[in-house]
Amino acid sequence: MNPKRSFRHIGYIVRDLKQSVADFQRLFDLQDEDIRIIPPFELAADTRFAFFHADGLTFELIEPISEHFKNILFNSGVGINHICFTVDDIDSAVKEMAAKGIRPGHVTPNGIITMPHQKMVYFDPNDTGGFLIEYIQPL
Repeated sequence: MNPKRSFRHIGYIVRDLKQSVADFQRLFDLQDEDIRIIPPFELAADTRFAFFHADGLTFELIEPISEHFKNILFNSGVGINHICFTVDDIDSAVKEMAAKGIRPGHVTPNGIITMPHQKMVYFDPNDTGGFLIEYIQPL
């Protein structure tokens, strides 16, 4: 049986998260409470994220802060970085992709990562026609 898959968000690399949040607020008439910043600006971080919904889509803005993550994420430039889908069974979803010749890669080269609230995997863009695709299974 094929695992269920549904669109989750578009990941977008930005150079300045505060400015980008302000730009998207103006563009989509969003208020501060419409945007979730992780971790909050007052906390130190290697990478900071902003999540919000606009016109039926969910966006994840990503600002690399540490040199390590700047080297990784700015390597492909600013703009759309990945497309994420929610799956109900990530193990089956990875097996289904493997049957199509699509391997885990990029951020998760060794496969599925288990976090406290989710499991996640990225697929090798060399196998997907250049698209970076992420699957997440909420726990």
